[in-house]
Formats: sequence, C-alpha cells, structure tokens
Amino acid sequence: MTTPPARLISCDEAGFTGPRMLDDDQPVFAYTAIDLTPEEAQAIVDSVRARHRVQAPELKAQLLRKRQNWGEIAIEVARQVEGRAMIMVCDKRLNLGGKTFEYLFEPVLQDNSLLFYRHDLHRFVTNAVHRALHATGEPPHAMAVELERFMRSFKPEDAPHLFAGRTTGDDSAAVLSCILRFARGYAGVIAERTANLRAEEDLTGKWTLDLTTTALHSLILFGWGHRYPRIDVLCDDSKPLRAMAHVFDGWVGREGGVKIPSPRDQAEVELRGNLAGPIRFGSSAEHPTIQIADVLSGASADFVRAPQNPAMAGWGPFLGRHIHRDHILPDAELIDTRQLGPRVNLAVLHELARRADLAVDPLTDMGEFYAATIRRFRSPAARVRNPGRRERRRR
Repeated sequence: MTTPPARLISCDEAGFTGPRMLDDDQPVFAYTAIDLTPEEAQAIVDSVRARHRVQAPELKAQLLRKRQNWGEIAIEVARQVEGRAMIMVCDKRLNLGGKTFEYLFEPVLQDNSLLFYRHDLHRFVTNAVHRALHATGEPPHAMAVELERFMRSFKPEDAPHLFAGRTTGDDSAAVLSCILRFARGYAGVIAERTANLRAEEDLTGKWTLDLTTTALHSLILFGWGHRYPRIDVLCDDSKPLRAMAHVFDGWVGREGGVKIPSPRDQAEVELRGNLAGPIRFGSSAEHPTIQIADVLSGASADFVRAPQNPAMAGWGPFLGRHIHRDHILPDAELIDTRQLGPRVNLAVLHELARRADLAVDPLTDMGEFYAATIRRFRSPAARVRNPGRRERRRR
C-alpha cells in the first residue's frame, strides 16, 4: 500500500507572553495552522511585499502593525488563503476562569463529570468568573496571582479583591460565593486529587503553556488531522513549544483515530492526526508558511481585542469562517439567567455549595436534581416569576 504524501501544516501564534499570562498589552492569544506549500506561501509573501513596499525581509504582524495599512495587508493575505487556515482564538482571562472549574470542580465531580459538562456548568462558571475578574478593576496579572494563591490554600484572604465581600450587580457575586463554599467544603478532596497540578511553582506560567498545547491539540486532532490522511506539522521555534511537543509523539504514524466522549456533543467524537514525524520547529525567516500563519494570528488577536477598530473592520467575516470551534471567547448568553440553561446551572451551583457546607456526597441524585430543576423553571409559574426570559423570547 502506497503511503500518502504528508501535507505541510504550518503554525504560529500571537499574544504568547510566557508566565505573564494576563499581560495587559496582550489579553488575547491566537494560534493559526495553515495548509500551504512553501512555494505558495513565498508567492504570497513576495506579492504583498512588492505591492505594499514592505522593506522588512519578512511579513511579521509585530512589524506590520506599525503601518497605517496593516489591516489592508492582513486582509490581502487572508484572501489568498481562503479555506486553508484554521484559527484558535482565546481570551486569556476567560481561560483563567476555566482553570477555576478544572482545578476546583472537576476533581470533586470527576466520577460523573459528563453530567455537568453536558449541561454547560463548566462554561457557566468560566464566564461568570471572567465577568467577576473584569469587575474587580484590578490589573489582570494581579488577579491571576490571587486566584493561583486561592487554588493552593482555599483561603479567601489569599484572593481579597475577588472574594472580600464585593458585589457586581449581577449573578457573578453569587457564583463566587458558591465557588468559595464549594472549595472550602471539599478542600480535602481537591487537595488530594490535584496535588500534582498544584505542586507547580508557577501555575500561571503552566496555564499559559496549557493554552498553547490546547490550541495546537485542537487544530491538529480536531482539525487538519481529519482533513488529510497524513500531515507534517511545522511550528515557529520556541522553548515553551519544544517543551510540550512530546505530547504529540504518540500520533506519529497513527493511521486510525481515537474516539472519546464529548461533553459538548453528548456523544463520542474522534481525534485524528497521522503525523509524518515528530513536530518540527523552524524560524519564519526560513519558512514563508510560518510568516503567513503569523500574520493571520496577529490580525485575529487584534480584531478580537478591539473589534471596533476601523483598521480591522473587514477581518470579522474571515475569522468567522476560519475560527476553530474550540475557541475560548466570552459568551454572555451562557450566564444570562433570564434563560433556562444558565438559570438551571445557577441553581445547581447553589445545590453543590449547600452539599459542600454539609460535607455530603456532591453526586448523589444530581441527574434527578437537574431534571427536576429544568421542569420547575419551565413551568408557567416560573415564567411569571422571571418575566425577563419571556420578554427575551419575544425579541
């Protein structure tokens, strides 16, 4: 049987700030994987440099941002790679909210975690914490440090700006209260099951690296690995990326996929990625494909950070067609308790906090609790008590 030729997939990022996970200047992380040959990429680079008189030897978003026509250049590049790019975009502070669920709730609920994932409790908590972090008015990195300290100690005084009697005018304060009660009540279980995670000297640095790994994982195993029978993955060189590359070694020469449960789809999904060899690393100076990925990542991060900026006004449609489904961006709908799902999840969070106060099993009959709560909030009486949800339906 003839081995199919490997398709080159080239990757680069924008917004990676190392251990400064929530750098004020780069709140958005973007990672792009493109399907271009070196010859195709070089032709794009040459044409753009000639047309716009770019004197720099490479196309790099960091340099092109200084030009008044940066948005025009980015869109010109995008037109020439239509359908051949996948882009992961992540709000770093939202990712920090996700770590709250991963480090505090998942260890306690792990024996039946799919129940909660299928009802989007993780996304409800993530977005509520994200809103609360914004409401503190404190520097983002300072809030990351506070949350890291709290995840080690479970003491609210280690996160004073997050937990010290503050209110936000919405349900975020109630969510924070429930998180605090949950962490206190199940502190022993959390500490035991996350000892290896919390042993890291610098969790915020680890979280940033996790973000990079997660993005590349999705782009390969839920992306290009499904598109082509064999792929050759080339990434822009960096020490942090080299440190995690071994995670993908098990996919070298692996022709079959692996099915895993999907919390989102309530069914199995398949990971697929037959790598021609271990992930390769190179510089943008030597690989024009990496330059193209750099431009797309930079433009995507700029657009998400400031969507009203007229310089990037035309980027939204392209990003919408090429953004990966696993992107990590705030979604106000997920915490709008005028709607059924978020309203149910807030009730579930209160129930979990109550059980934590009593030190009882958090999982007993929780499926039944979800079902009963959904029925209760769907009743006519509940709709009368919650007119905002009914008004929302009429819009």
